[in-house]
Formats: sequence, structure tokens, C-alpha cells
Amino acid sequence: MEITAKELLQITSRIGSMLIEYGAEIYRVEDSIYRIAAAYGFYGGTSGKDKKIEVFAIPASLIITVNDGSEVPLTQTVRISSRETNLDRVDKLNNLSRFICVEKPDTATINKHISEICERKIYNYPVRLISYAVVGATFALFFGGTPFDALFAGLISMIVFAVSIFVNKVKPSVFFQSVIGSVVIASIAVIVSKAGLTGSFDKIIIGASMNLVPGITLTNCMRDFIAGDFLAGMYTLTEAILTAVGMAVGAASAIAVFNMI
Repeated sequence: MEITAKELLQITSRIGSMLIEYGAEIYRVEDSIYRIAAAYGFYGGTSGKDKKIEVFAIPASLIITVNDGSEVPLTQTVRISSRETNLDRVDKLNNLSRFICVEKPDTATINKHISEICERKIYNYPVRLISYAVVGATFALFFGGTPFDALFAGLISMIVFAVSIFVNKVKPSVFFQSVIGSVVIASIAVIVSKAGLTGSFDKIIIGASMNLVPGITLTNCMRDFIAGDFLAGMYTLTEAILTAVGMAVGAASAIAVFNMI
């Protein structure tokens, strides 16, 4: 089915921005958009075709330009203000991209599928709370902590999750998110240790802090570097480094304050 350049720009910018928001790699975002465009007869700028599309994506922004050969090129810029990890929605968007390439549906059908993806349920609060506790307790044991260390690491992880829900409402930078989370973890761990409830606080801090480690960010960073998306890779690498620095600053500050007290 034929669609206009304006319609193609609308659906590709929506799908591309959603992929970035839900944690997809940059090469996946650009590749999906190019494949969708090719299904409707629009190709990359070096192809020599009259109908062209160009895509530039980084974790903070998406720029798409479409030219059908008869009008002034149309450009859409989308600012990505927030991102989260939702691999279920990334998978469904990938499936939608494949469906579009094979079936070439109209824009109404595509928008219907996109709306269904946006309405997919995520894990509820209790499940995520328990997941945080399991991660904190498991890693405390993994790094040599006692069962009591694991217990307190799990409880602190639950508190950190609750705090993160509140803090995310003001949308702070990843650095300050890490600082706040680490301060909470280290402060409670030191208090528990000084109260004589556990022998040391280091294993508790390490275990609970694993919930803050930017593992997926680092993975996407390396995949972007491998794919040749160096600008996107540097962006995500910087984000991961700032997160790690924030964790260190928060934990060190809390421990230093309690030691002085």
C-alpha cells in the first residue's frame, strides 16, 4: 500500500522514539526505520532513488528527513526526555516492524498496533519491589556476606526502590539519582552495623548497590561502538560513568559523615 511522505515520517518517528525510550540500541532504531521506509519505497540517501529517507539517532534525540522527490523534504525532530528499560515493548516494536515490512499496512492499522503496545502492562509495584530485594540479597551473599547481611541488603533494596519512585517524579539526572540511592543505601547499612545487627556494612552496601549498576547501559554502549555508532556510544558511556561516579560519591559521603559522628 502507498503512503505519503508525511505519513511515513509520522509512523517512523513514533516507532523510532519509542524504541529509544524503551532501551533499544541505536543501530536497531535506525535499521528498523530504514526497513520500514524501504517497504514503502523510500530508501537511504546513497541509494540513488527519488524517494529518500535519512535517519540520525542518539539516546537523547531522533531526527528523520523524508523526501518523496516532488516536494520540499520533511523533517521531524523528536527530543527523548526520558528512557527506561522495557524489553517487552522493544520486542513488540520489533515484531511490528517485521509485520509492516511484510504486510505494508495503512497508517491506521500501524497506529492501532502502536497504541496496543503503549497500553501493555508492566510489572506491578509489589513484583518490582520483591525483585529489588532479591537482587540485593543475592549479591550480598555472592560477595561473601552472611545471611543477616543478605537480609538487610534485601530490605535496604526495597527502601531504595520506594525512594527511587518518589525521586523519579522530579526527573533528576542519572548522576543525582545514583547519589541519592547510594546515600540511602550506605546510611542505613552503617546504622545497622553500628547498632550491632551485623558485623560489617560493606557487603550490605555492595549487594544493595547492584540495583543501581548501569548494566544495560554499558551493554548498549559496547554494542553501539561495535556497530560504529560512536556518538551514541560515547553518550551512553558517559551516562554509565556518571552513574558509577554518583554511586561512589553517595556511598563515600554517607560513610564519611557517620564516621565523623
